[in-house]
Amino acid sequence: MDINRRSRIDPDAANALARHVRPTAITVAALVLLTGALLASLWLASFFLYASLRVNPLYAGLWGWPDAVLAWHDGLMPNGGRRLAGAALLGVLFAAGGPVMGLYTVWERTGRRRLYGSARFASEAEIRAAGLL
Repeated sequence: MDINRRSRIDPDAANALARHVRPTAITVAALVLLTGALLASLWLASFFLYASLRVNPLYAGLWGWPDAVLAWHDGLMPNGGRRLAGAALLGVLFAAGGPVMGLYTVWERTGRRRLYGSARFASEAEIRAAGLL
């Protein structure tokens, strides 16, 4: 065996690895986003539930809503079903719908001419180019 010979990576193995890196990264990113949205919606549901119960919503924490669901299931909150459902709905709408609406608003505005507020006087070069002078 030659000592000066460098070991090389098999090109087929490198291509096989490269084919799997991108889908794996996309899957991991999607799972991170999904987990973040779930945690945000749980916290927001707890926040809205505490606000509807007239308790300081900053004390809600992450497990306020799941604890209230268990208490409602055990019969400790007999009239809390609507509040729990409403808080969950608002939490999911704000956590998932807010960023989506923000991205849509930014994406819609890019590359479009403004309808109002972009009026200005034409320069002399623009008047000559239009053949008006």
